[in-house]
Amino acid sequence: MIDFHTHPVLIQELADKYPDYRRMAREVFQIGNNFQPLEVFLLQMDVAGIECAVLLPIDCARVRGLAVSSNEQVAELCARSPRFIGFASVDPLKEGAAQELERAAKSLGLKGLKLDPALQDFPPDHPKAFSVYEAAAALKMPLVIHTGMSWAPGTALEPGHPLKLEKAVRQFPGLNFVFAHFAWPWVWEAVAMALKYPNVYLDTSCLYYDSPREFFQFVFARQIPTTLLERSLRGKLVFGSNYPRVEIKNMVRALRSLSLTEGCLKKILLGNAKMLLGITDDH
Repeated sequence: MIDFHTHPVLIQELADKYPDYRRMAREVFQIGNNFQPLEVFLLQMDVAGIECAVLLPIDCARVRGLAVSSNEQVAELCARSPRFIGFASVDPLKEGAAQELERAAKSLGLKGLKLDPALQDFPPDHPKAFSVYEAAAALKMPLVIHTGMSWAPGTALEPGHPLKLEKAVRQFPGLNFVFAHFAWPWVWEAVAMALKYPNVYLDTSCLYYDSPREFFQFVFARQIPTTLLERSLRGKLVFGSNYPRVEIKNMVRALRSLSLTEGCLKKILLGNAKMLLGITDDH
């Protein structure tokens, strides 16, 4: 199984090596959990049955003072374990963002792009953002983009609305957009986008209170019917935990608590992610 949504923000080895890493975790990412050795991350994956995890940084230094992990730190972690798949992040409003993304792909070996319009304070339909989308499409890098509510202090809700991305989705049909957090609370708008556009996918990392199982039952049984996932969206969903905000095993259990067939679960937990990442059975 592949976890498509994790953040490397509590790694003890990075906290010991980089002076601003602890402040980033506390002040920018707003997480209070203890820092843990990298081995704990891997053990969390083992317990949940996860083979590989996508690592997502966020280049929000322009507005937040620090990035939520750097591209170089992500590449460093990927070099430590083949079980990590590193994504890059760039600030679309910074000069040379497209070139920086190309460097991250070609020099650091990063496999995708992560953006967070709320935390990075940019409109998803800004012309400068379109230059970054164009670069990602040319590099064949999937884009995980924050949609839905942002808890980060000082952020606006509007940039997280999935319909703010419709123009980009239409203009770049060769770029695969993964809407993070199922765009909650705008789940029907996110579903409509995924149903209408072949290049729109959704990740399951939506959680806005402390019980993953209860929240999944609410979103995927009452807000939208579970049968919609099974019959219409089975090829458009990827599993995401949002670790370390949530333990990976609890998110896997929440997904498995839904009335989904094993065939559908296999696509959500593995098949769709492999397709987006260009992973074949030979690699």
